[in-house]
Amino acid sequence: MLKKIFLIVIMAALIKSTYADFQFAGDIISAQKFDNMVAFKLNNALFNLYVISDDIIRFRFTNKEEFSGAPSYAVIYNSSGTFSYSDHSDYYEIAAKKLIVRVAKSPCRVSIYDNSMNLLNEDEKSFGVSFDADEVRCFKTLFKDELFYGLGEKTGSLKKNGEQWTMWNSDTPDYTERQDPLYQSIPFFIGIRNHKAYGIFFDNTYRSYFNMGASNNRFYWFGAEKGELDYYFINGPEIKKVISLYTLLTGRMELPPMWALGYQQSKWSYYPESTVQTLAQTFRDKKIPCDVIYLDIHYMNGYRVFTWDNDRFPDPNRMLNELGRKGFKVVTIIDPGVKADTNDYSPAKEGLERDLFAKYPDGVVYQGQVWPGWAYFPDFTKKETREWWGKQNAELLKQGIAGIWNDMNEPSAWGQAIPDIIQFDDYGFGASYKKIHNVYALEMAKATFEGIKNNLPGRRPFILTRAGFSGIQRYAAVWTGDNAASEVHLKLACTMVQGLSLSGVAFCGSDVGGFFGSPSQRLYTRWMELGAFTPFYRGHTIINTRDQEPWAFGEEVERWVTSVMNLRYEMLPFFYTEFYNASKTGVPIVRSMFLNYQDDDQCYSNEAQYQYMIGDNLLVAPVLSEFENSKKLYLPEGKWLGWWDNKVYEGRQWILSEAPIDRIPLFVREGGIIPMQKKLEYVTQNNKDVNFLMLKIFPGENSKYELYQDDGSSLKYQEGDYLVTNITVNNNPGLDIKLEKKEGEYVPEIGWYVFNIYRTEPVKSVTVNGIKLKLFADSSYLDRTEAGYEYNTEKKTLVIKYVSKGHSTGRDPAVTEYEYNPKIEVKVE
Repeated sequence: MLKKIFLIVIMAALIKSTYADFQFAGDIISAQKFDNMVAFKLNNALFNLYVISDDIIRFRFTNKEEFSGAPSYAVIYNSSGTFSYSDHSDYYEIAAKKLIVRVAKSPCRVSIYDNSMNLLNEDEKSFGVSFDADEVRCFKTLFKDELFYGLGEKTGSLKKNGEQWTMWNSDTPDYTERQDPLYQSIPFFIGIRNHKAYGIFFDNTYRSYFNMGASNNRFYWFGAEKGELDYYFINGPEIKKVISLYTLLTGRMELPPMWALGYQQSKWSYYPESTVQTLAQTFRDKKIPCDVIYLDIHYMNGYRVFTWDNDRFPDPNRMLNELGRKGFKVVTIIDPGVKADTNDYSPAKEGLERDLFAKYPDGVVYQGQVWPGWAYFPDFTKKETREWWGKQNAELLKQGIAGIWNDMNEPSAWGQAIPDIIQFDDYGFGASYKKIHNVYALEMAKATFEGIKNNLPGRRPFILTRAGFSGIQRYAAVWTGDNAASEVHLKLACTMVQGLSLSGVAFCGSDVGGFFGSPSQRLYTRWMELGAFTPFYRGHTIINTRDQEPWAFGEEVERWVTSVMNLRYEMLPFFYTEFYNASKTGVPIVRSMFLNYQDDDQCYSNEAQYQYMIGDNLLVAPVLSEFENSKKLYLPEGKWLGWWDNKVYEGRQWILSEAPIDRIPLFVREGGIIPMQKKLEYVTQNNKDVNFLMLKIFPGENSKYELYQDDGSSLKYQEGDYLVTNITVNNNPGLDIKLEKKEGEYVPEIGWYVFNIYRTEPVKSVTVNGIKLKLFADSSYLDRTEAGYEYNTEKKTLVIKYVSKGHSTGRDPAVTEYEYNPKIEVKVE
C-alpha cells in the first residue's frame, strides 16, 4: 500500500513539473484606458488592445514584465482610431465605428462583433491565450462551415482547413504537393463564414504555426515558439477589403518598370558571353518577344557576389550595352553568402572591418558553407549593413544591370540548420537567429531596394526574391521556388500564385516549365500559356536538363508558345493597369474566383481553384494537363464572351470549353473592357505600333474602366506624370463610348484608337468626335493609315479605327507625329 501511495505522489509531482511552465492568460485584474489603447493587467500576462482604425484592431499579449520595444518588421502603418470604452459587470466593451470588442473579465476572453452585434470571431471559451514558457498560442472558436484562405506560399488546396501549417522559411527543392514549410512565411489568413470575411495577421517572426482545425472540430489556433502574441484583426466583410487593409498595414508594391511585365528567360546558367549573345540574337531573329535574360551563379568569379568571371565575361559593360541596344535587360543573381576571402576580395574585407556580418554570442563572425565555400552572412537588421549592401548592388546597376535576383536567402546553407544562437542587431535591440530567420530575406530585399533608390534616384527598382515575410511585396517580386517539370507542379503554379495573391503578394509567378527535370512538349506549352497570364512570367530550368527556350521543343511548339507570348505583349496595357490598381489598393492582379464572386458557393469549390480572374474583367481557365484538349470551368453570374470563338455564354453554369494545345480558355465579363496594343518584341521597342491603343469591349448596359498610363520606367508618375483615362460605354438604347481624361499630366503618344466591340445589331453609322466614318468592306484597312469601320456579321464584331491627328474620312494622312486627344466620343447607330 505504501508503495502504491509513493508511486501516486511521484506521478503527481512529475505531472506538476511537466506543466509548471504552462499558463493561460488568466483573469483581468485591472484595466486602464489611454488615448490610443486599453491596457489590461491579467493574472499571468499583460494585454494591450489598440484601435488602429475603424476596421483594424490590434491585440497584444505577453507573459513578460513588459512589452518589447523592438519595431515590427512587417507593419509600416501606425495610426489610432476613435473608440468608446465602457466597464460592465462581466466584460469591458471597446467600440470603434465598425467593430465592437467585448473582453470577458474572468477568464479574459476576446469576442469581436460588427456594429450590428453579429459575432465575427471569438476566443475559444476554455482556452483563449496560453503560454508554455516562451511559447505563445491563441485558441479561437472554430465555427461550422468556416473557411480559411491565405497563409502565403503554401502547397495543397487553396482552402487551408483541417491542416496545420508552419512559418519557417525553408530551402525545399523539388517540393511535393503536400510539403510544408517552403520559402516564404506570411502569417496572415482570411476567415470566411456565411460569405462574410475577416482577416488575422499574426505579427511574430519566430517559427510559428497555424492549426486550422487539424484533428479537431472545436477550435483553430495560431502561435509561435517565442515572442509576443501580437495579432491584428481586420474587418471585412468583403474579401477585397480585408486584403486591402492588410496591405495598408504591411505595405503595397510600387509600380515595377514596365519591362518587368514582359517575358523573362533564365537558366542555371547562361555562360559564357557568347552563349548569352546567341540566346539574345535568336530571340530577335525569330521575332519571339523577350525582355530579360538572367545570369545565374556562373557569371561570378568563384561565386563571389558583386564580381564577374573575367574569362567567361571579359567586358561586362560592352556586353550589357550591346544587349541593351537589342532591347534586352539583364538581371543577375545575388546570394547573401559573402565568400570568406580576405586576400583580395573587398566585400569580405569591408564587411569584417565595419562589423557588418552576423556573429556568434562570443563575437566570432559566423561562417556557413554555400556556393563560394565558407561564407559570411551580412546582418541586414543593421542599418549600416543595409546601406553598404545597397551600394554594392547599385554599383552593378551602374554597369548596366537592370535588376537583382535574390536567391538562397531563407537563408540557406549546406546542411540547412544554421545555428540558432547566431546574433543579429535587430534594429539595435539584439536578437538571435530564432527571431531573425524568417525576416532575413525581407531585410535583404529592403537593403537592395533602398540601395537602388538612394544611389540611383529616379530609377524604378526590380528585385526578385525566393524567400520573404509579410511586407515583402514592398520591395520585390516573388516566384514559387525550385519546382519540377510535372503536372503536379503545373497545378501548383496555378494555385500557389493565387495563394500568394490572397496574401498581399501581387507580383508573383512560377518557374515556367519547371526547374527540376525536363517537360514534355505539351507540358511546356501549357505552362507557357499559364505563365502568360500570371504577373511574373519567367522560364527557368536547372543545369544539365534540356534547353527550355521557346524554340528548343521544335517548330510546332515554337509556333504555339510564340502565339501566347505575343498575346501577353498585346495585353500589356491591360496588365499594366492592373498592376497600377494593385499598387493603389492592394487588391491583387490574379484573383481567385471567390474574390470577385464572394457570394457564389461554386467559386469556393475545389475545381474552381484551377481558374481565376485577372482584375474584374478577364476569366483565365488554364489547361493543367499535358494530355487534355478541353477545360471544365465555371462561369459566374452574368454573360461571358469567349475570347477565341466570340460566343456569348450564360453565367452560373459549368461548361466544357474546347482548348486545343495552342489555346488557353479566356472569357471577358459582360461590361468588360480590355485595353491592348499591337505585338512587340520587347517593351521599349521603338516602333510606331506602340502608338496604337485597342479597346476590346463586351458592352454591358453601362460599362466603365479606368486605363492607367505613364512612361513605364521612371518615378515621375509619383509626381503626377501619369494619366488615368475614364472609359465609359453606354449600350442603352444606342452604343456610346467615351474616353476622357480623369487625372494626371502624362501625355501618351497614341496615334490610332481601335475599338473592337461585340455587337449583334446591324450598324447604320459610326461617328467619332462628330465626324462620320467610312464603312470598309473588310478589315484590311486596319493595316493602312485610314480611319473607318467594319462590321463582321459572322463574328458579330464591330471594329472602328480612328486617328488622333491628321484624321480624314477619304485620304491617307501622313501620320508622323501624334497629338493626344483628351476626349473621344464614339456613337454607333
